[in-house]
Amino acid sequence: MNLKSLCFLLTAALSMSFSAASPPRSLDATLARLARVAELYRDSALGFACGEAIAYSGIVTGHIQFAYIFIRDDHGRLRDYRTWKTKTGGPEVNPSDYGVPRFLESAYLWAFVFRSDRQPLYRFELLGDDTVGGRPAVVIKFVPRAPIRNGLNDWAGYARIDAESSQILEVEAYTPADWNRKLRRDAEAAAAPAKHKHGDTERFDVERIVTSFGFEKNGMRFPSRVAITKTRTTIVPGKAQQDLVGDVLRAVTQDYTKFEFFSVRSSDEITRFVEGHDELPAVATGK
Repeated sequence: MNLKSLCFLLTAALSMSFSAASPPRSLDATLARLARVAELYRDSALGFACGEAIAYSGIVTGHIQFAYIFIRDDHGRLRDYRTWKTKTGGPEVNPSDYGVPRFLESAYLWAFVFRSDRQPLYRFELLGDDTVGGRPAVVIKFVPRAPIRNGLNDWAGYARIDAESSQILEVEAYTPADWNRKLRRDAEAAAAPAKHKHGDTERFDVERIVTSFGFEKNGMRFPSRVAITKTRTTIVPGKAQQDLVGDVLRAVTQDYTKFEFFSVRSSDEITRFVEGHDELPAVATGK
């Protein structure tokens, strides 16, 4: 075998190895994998419990703790359930009844944005690469298609997806109203330097919700923190805007710890399902 042939074979082998190790990076392929991730989340929602600590500041300040699980309501829909007691016991508690000004319900269910039956309700755009918690990620923008349906496509924002496993690493989300205010704020800020300095200033109140999926169990990611920040940005004409975040009007964090699992799948089972090699396997009981 001559040197030219050997180099060709080595190049081909390296190319095949790289292709086998790297997941598809096209938007369609990523969305197909995310649809399977969403199915995995729907199937696993009843299989864990944890503690939730909510802290808030702004007009009012405080903190409170709950035991946290998921249940199915009378219509069969998944939702979160808070109680004072541990695990599954005790009556349900609503944080609003105890002075919590704002909180996110069902942070675990962000994956449902990517369910196969909900993907047609959104417009998706693959924006590029990022890094979250030391993991390589791809960034996907999601915006609801009209009409907006409550509980189905009522969020807009960005999802940072693990480039290798397709698990969700982080979601930055806005209600449609806040998304529109954010877009207008950003556009006004970009145009401000060219405007007359004696023009009217504009103020924009925008709430941003960032959910970090920092807890991992057998390759599946679970929410570890939600950060809700409402800010007011003043756009001054005739000058460049140095800070689009502005003044913080309200800040809320929801931290999730002390996870317990009632059922679990192996890392290999999760990976093979997400990659489309196997059907969703039955879960094994145990921690």
